[in-house]
Formats: sequence, structure tokens, C-alpha cells
Amino acid sequence: MRTELVLFDFDGTLVDTAPDLIRAVNLFLEREGLDALSEELIRSQIGSGLRRLLHSVFPQENLDDIQRRKIEGEFLAIYERELLVSPKLNPGALDFLLTWDRRMGILSNKRLRHIQPILKHLGIDKLSWTCVIGGDSYENMKPHPQPFIEAMTMAGVTAEETTLIGDGIPDVVGAVEVGCRCIAVEFGYYPTRSLLDLGAEGPISSFDELFAVL
Repeated sequence: MRTELVLFDFDGTLVDTAPDLIRAVNLFLEREGLDALSEELIRSQIGSGLRRLLHSVFPQENLDDIQRRKIEGEFLAIYERELLVSPKLNPGALDFLLTWDRRMGILSNKRLRHIQPILKHLGIDKLSWTCVIGGDSYENMKPHPQPFIEAMTMAGVTAEETTLIGDGIPDVVGAVEVGCRCIAVEFGYYPTRSLLDLGAEGPISSFDELFAVL
């Protein structure tokens, strides 16, 4: 069935945000008196949401809710100073966004308050987005079906008419759960072999290849 709605994951798929996130994490760790982590380790954790990212890089496991909120707030203060330093659209993305004549949206686990200024910074905030959904838009985030269903409802399409472009496990698992296609990108932050094993198609090495597979 023809794709009527293309949904893009944000970090690693539509936009390369890793350098700013990596820098923010290591600035935070430095401030805490902890050793910096490798780019590869931090990059592999991007896409699962802020709490999981911080949990994966912060060594203390037995933190109560007050301590966790404090850590999140301190990290966010750093990241919000860094998030517009060097984000860039991935190869071929702008041409695709300007050419695609059907519905399109963003479906991310990143907070909306961070997605929106990056979209504006990149000059694509005024495009005809059917939806821009972040990890804080609903009670549940990817891979839960809820944000997928909300996006399809807003677009007035079925799962069979929807294709998600992504680079992480939440993208593939969520897409498979609701019954829509998921196309993996080679330039993302997670090994594509694992995504293909979970049911993704592709991978594509540039958005220039996307029209041929939709």
C-alpha cells in the first residue's frame, strides 16, 4: 500500500544531534567529578529518552525520585546551553522534506522543548508537519503504541499507510507493534544489523534513497 504518512525519528535520523548531547553529558559528568565517557557509549544510548540516557551514564543506581529529578534538572540546564551549537540535518533530508507531497511528521522520544528550537534553528519549523510528537507529548513514548496511534489519527491514515524512518530499537519495536513499516538508516546511532533483525527494512544510506522505497 502507498505510504501516505512518513514519520521521522529525530535524534540520529532526521538530525545529527549527537555532538551536542555528547558534549553536554561529559560537561555534566565533569561537573560531578566523574570521568568522561566515550562518544560511542553515549551515542548508543541516545533515542531512549532523557531518563534512560542519564541512568545509563550515571553510576549511582539507588537514587530516589527527588535525587533523580535534581540530576535531570542539572543536566538539562547544561544541555539547553549546548543544543544549538552544531545540530545538522542528515544527508538528503532537506531535499526530501521540501519535495515530499504527502503527510509527514516527527515521532521522537526527545522532549518537545528541545525539538522545537532545533527545528527553528535549522529553518524547518514552518514546514507542513502533520504532527511533531516528543517523548513528553503523551503518557507513553516509543516503543509504546500510543504516540504512533496519535500520529496516525492526526494524519487520518492507517498503519498500512504509515512508514517510520528510524535508527533505534524503540522505532522498530513500536512500528512492528502497530503494524507500520520501519525503514532503518545507516547513519544513525544504533547498529543497523540489530534493527533489521527486529523487523526494520533497508537500511538507507541517505534520504536521497527514500523516494525509491516508499
